[in-house]
Amino acid sequence: MLIGFNQTLVVALYKQIGMGSKSAAISLSLVLFGSLSAVALSLPFQNSAQKVLAQEVSPSCPLPVAIAITFLDSKCKKVKLLMPQTFFRYYSSETNRKGRYLTTDQYQTNVEVIRNLALNQAWGNKAEKMLAVTLPAGTTVYQGIVAPQNPSSCYPGGGQQTFIEDSKDPNLSWAEGPTLTLQPLSCP
Repeated sequence: MLIGFNQTLVVALYKQIGMGSKSAAISLSLVLFGSLSAVALSLPFQNSAQKVLAQEVSPSCPLPVAIAITFLDSKCKKVKLLMPQTFFRYYSSETNRKGRYLTTDQYQTNVEVIRNLALNQAWGNKAEKMLAVTLPAGTTVYQGIVAPQNPSSCYPGGGQQTFIEDSKDPNLSWAEGPTLTLQPLSCP
């Protein structure tokens, strides 16, 4: 069945094609192409390249979903700091030095950081250096447990995670932390 076509027009064009009319053949082709294009464009678009997550998404965290899913079971708690508090930031280059993801956990090796903070190595953060960052009293943070990343055998998560909305806030105090022991990451 032809959807949305004027069947009388199609039949008339088809008969003219049978009599050798090139213009009728072209007209029929254009009618069919235009109608099929309209049908195709009216279908709902589905992106087949969906991100594969290591957990279900059901955010009970007052952050956008893209951030909430970095917390285990998408759960985080909004906290206003009552006094200054020091956190740690692990990084490997200037491009990821001062970021919004922090932790209260202090690790000795880069492999501990990568695994416990689920730093998928495709993202580029090799966790070779550490910063200590002190947030002033009154700062709002979001805290929870790090969610696993795929493959979860390599990036199981489970460390403490603190998210800040503005890592460029001039009231934050950033300082180089102790040197990490660098080890090769072995991922099954």
